[in-house]
Amino acid sequence: MTKKFKFIHKTGKVFKDERGYLLKILDKDFSSCIEIFSKKGSIRANHYHKKDEHFCYVLKGQILFFYRNRKKGSKLNYKIMKKGDLFFTTYNQDHLAYFLKTTHFLSYSSRRRTKIDYENDLVRLNMDKETKIKEIISKYK
Repeated sequence: MTKKFKFIHKTGKVFKDERGYLLKILDKDFSSCIEIFSKKGSIRANHYHKKDEHFCYVLKGQILFFYRNRKKGSKLNYKIMKKGDLFFTTYNQDHLAYFLKTTHFLSYSSRRRTKIDYENDLVRLNMDKETKIKEIISKYK
């Protein structure tokens, strides 16, 4: 059974002193961390992974994030992710990110992100062509 989408808001405890602060974003095993910069109005993801799972942490901007389980008839869900939000995407889960603002975020993956490993695990989709997704995006433009 696949894990469900998980949204974690304003994660971790903050340690403060006279020098500033430390914020624990993620305390979990992972194999890679990717820094991603996306321009307003662009689309990323639009795929699912066979085995990879990843946490995403938004440093700046806003993402209109769509997700749905691969099981036939599964409901399309979406949520706006913003600065300080951490969310989890599991394997076998369709997902698409539409950037409402220019966005800077980090993606922590359970698998290595070499080009070969990434491409072998990835199945590209055309979620951006779906009527419902186009309608939702148009409301936020």
